[in-house]
Amino acid sequence: MSISCVQQKMWGMVSLRMGEAKASLKSTGARVEKSCPADSRQQTVGSQRLTEQAGKMNLFRFLYNVGMLPLATTAAPLAYLAYRLQPEKAERWRQRLGFHSQMTLHHRLRRPLVWIHAVSVGEVGVASTLLDALNRVRPDLGIIVSTTTPHGQELARRKLAGRATCIYFPLDLIVSVRRTLRHIRPDIIVCLETELWPNFLGEAHRLGIPTLLINGRISKRSFPRYRKLRPLMASILRGFSALAMVSDKDAERIIFMGAPADKVVVAGNMKGAGLAERAIPERIERLRQRLHLSSSPPVLIAGSIRNQELIWLPEIFCQLAKERADLIGIFAPRHPKRLGRLETWFQRQGLAFQRYSVLANGAEARRTNIILVDSVGVLFELYGLADLVFCGGSLVPLGGQNILEPAAWGKAVFYGPNMDNFPEARQLLEAAGSGITVQGRNELLEKLRYFLAHPEELENMGSRGKAALSDRHQVALKQAELILGNLDQRAGPRRLLSEQTCE
Repeated sequence: MSISCVQQKMWGMVSLRMGEAKASLKSTGARVEKSCPADSRQQTVGSQRLTEQAGKMNLFRFLYNVGMLPLATTAAPLAYLAYRLQPEKAERWRQRLGFHSQMTLHHRLRRPLVWIHAVSVGEVGVASTLLDALNRVRPDLGIIVSTTTPHGQELARRKLAGRATCIYFPLDLIVSVRRTLRHIRPDIIVCLETELWPNFLGEAHRLGIPTLLINGRISKRSFPRYRKLRPLMASILRGFSALAMVSDKDAERIIFMGAPADKVVVAGNMKGAGLAERAIPERIERLRQRLHLSSSPPVLIAGSIRNQELIWLPEIFCQLAKERADLIGIFAPRHPKRLGRLETWFQRQGLAFQRYSVLANGAEARRTNIILVDSVGVLFELYGLADLVFCGGSLVPLGGQNILEPAAWGKAVFYGPNMDNFPEARQLLEAAGSGITVQGRNELLEKLRYFLAHPEELENMGSRGKAALSDRHQVALKQAELILGNLDQRAGPRRLLSEQTCE
């Protein structure tokens, strides 16, 4: 996940200040050069370079924390109000400010302790795969998994129950970060994809806790922004013990951003690892029974749709339904809060629909051909019902979504041209002949219409995509071995932390 808008603004300000500081350091260096004897200049230049590197690091952290002051002064009273007035949000804000109960952190008693930061829903799936691989190699580990979003936390607690303690990631305020690290005392920290929080990573480095970036990605869309912040990014990236990137291109980008080349490895993409094992046909049969779906009517699933796709996909469904009256349409917005936009569109067309949750829990029997998904973490299984699958965020310039989930069920996948966040997955499926790119709404309609009339061809394409996923679990094992190889078994880092009393 890319840095937040708040961070972008803060880092822009820090970049300006760092430019001023760099000019000042150069000016100071010139004055030193003139005043030093010739035979001591080489030593002076070496010392100056070391001082400049340290100055950059310290100045960046200082300016970052100055920039974070408005957030800190705002977050504290808001967190207190949430704690007093909204009990359901109290625990979330307590944890984000660094307060954890002993019961919450019972996994802390198991050593070594691995902390995995998974951000949101997409990364929780990667974390689950990584946990399976770690457990296969080293079953005695204690595991903490943190997320930033409530939806990610909900899914993590449901999906990782009994395997990990799930907490909220602290706000990147120096007090919150220090308090959290003092409570958890991890032996190693694993950040998934692209999580670069200066205070959190800086404090972990100060305490001697190894940090790893696993399944690292730098998308084509975010790279220009990171490139502008290269001096700042380098100070963060140097603190990692290892950076396992998804592809050669990701590795090139993060090295350009300042990561030490000797710490960067290309390990492949864990997304998709273990998906085929999760695609259990019996689950689909149970799901069909709950939704009162026989195997005869075709099912179109529009997954993780965003922006204009929330209109285009219902329009396409309605056009196809004129030709195939028994067509079932299942629509899942990327963000549940956008469900109202779908409901409004169908209401204006005079079309009946039902929410997935009331069908899944048996509160209602299915009586329409239109189902709107209002639950988090169910899309993977729903893909197993599909005959036609479109993955959203791709007809609009938002980088696409995970196309490997439907592929794991043996489904060919339709998507738009904007797949910048999943280039490796796209390459994998298109090489297997199961990924279908469309350039726009009209082409999507025509291709769906064709394959709706040629289901056998679509089924053969989907089978090839599923076969291409078969060796993905090896990627997870490689990354698990990388974590264990960097796990410091010595007491040094833990001694630094144990000197501080847990509250």
